[in-house]
Amino acid sequence: MPRTTLSVALVLAMLATGWWRPVEALALDANEVKVSLATATPEENGFIEYVLGLVEKGTLPEDLVQSTFLWARKKPIHKFQYFKRGLILRAAEKGIRL
Repeated sequence: MPRTTLSVALVLAMLATGWWRPVEALALDANEVKVSLATATPEENGFIEYVLGLVEKGTLPEDLVQSTFLWARKKPIHKFQYFKRGLILRAAEKGIRL
């Protein structure tokens, strides 16, 4: 089997089994974000809902939120705090005030 065909077959198998999905396919679901970032208060949950609402309105770029989320959820502790502070700083760089 040629190398290209093998690579395509491997990627298709990974996608079909759900083992891997591209970053573009990662949808921002409020409950998933809250669980992944270990939110602990109504205020933290409210911030997540506020941010995702801004994404839906088109005020805040989804890729900015998504990349900040992916970065923050890798932190060993205080994941939500990393997400919130990182997103506020990155949004401010684009002229968006949260």
